[in-house]
Amino acid sequence: MTRTDPRWVVPERGNRLAMGMLLALARRLGRRRVGGLLWPICLYFFLTHPAARRGSVTYLRRVLDRAPTARDTLCHMHAFAQYVLDRVFFLLDAPDRPPICVTGRAVVEDAVAQGRGCLLLSAHIGSFEALRVIGLGHDIRMRMLMYRAILGGTTAALEALAPGYAASIIPIGREDTMLRVAESLARGEVVGVLGDRTASVERTVRVPFLGREVQLPDGPFRLALATGAPVVLARALRQRDGGYEVRFEPLSVTMPSTASDRARFIREAASHYAAWMEAACREQPFAWFNFYDYWEDVA
Repeated sequence: MTRTDPRWVVPERGNRLAMGMLLALARRLGRRRVGGLLWPICLYFFLTHPAARRGSVTYLRRVLDRAPTARDTLCHMHAFAQYVLDRVFFLLDAPDRPPICVTGRAVVEDAVAQGRGCLLLSAHIGSFEALRVIGLGHDIRMRMLMYRAILGGTTAALEALAPGYAASIIPIGREDTMLRVAESLARGEVVGVLGDRTASVERTVRVPFLGREVQLPDGPFRLALATGAPVVLARALRQRDGGYEVRFEPLSVTMPSTASDRARFIREAASHYAAWMEAACREQPFAWFNFYDYWEDVA
């Protein structure tokens, strides 16, 4: 099953109305009050989305090293809902948005200072919106590479909340995608990429992740090779006090000096990225949000 298969987007399809209601309540009541409504909402999705439950169980069994309980899966869905709610307040730049602390800010600043822009490589773990807020607060222009063709109800509702958000997105799969990325990097901008999903299995690299090989897209690493832009790994995880810890670190893989080393670079970079992602999942198991069998496509 590829990541554009209709079965993959089932958890979000049909949820736009529910998301719209939640966003309206969030704006009226505030972040903390609406937070109390998340458990019954998550229970509804737990009961009505068996495919998402199965995907959660498949992942949690690997990351927890035990058979997950129904409560574990419900907590996984609740974590997703909490991140979505917080995302609303990051987008609104609201006064009661979650606080953020940053580790490794100099890594991004140094990368941008090289004058070649920066590729900010993250995953569907935690909140990319918190990373975007950091950029906006320090005059760093950030663009986001995204598969617009498979836009889900959640993201569509959030974009309606903050219309300017859509203008910061570079759609993947269009004729001018690479040109727009190159132009952004040439202007010294940061281009964000979530590297743990792929729309096909044709241009991928196999690497170990949580005890078994997976297929990761090689696009982010080919993009680094084509543009020469430095790559920075980034994550933003919610802490127990409701604040976010943002952490930046370099992708510590040396760029190839010859064309023959390009394949080696892609393999090493993908392996480094997968190890980084696994460490984040081990640290906060419920903060990774791919609700499908992530290992299904690997024979």
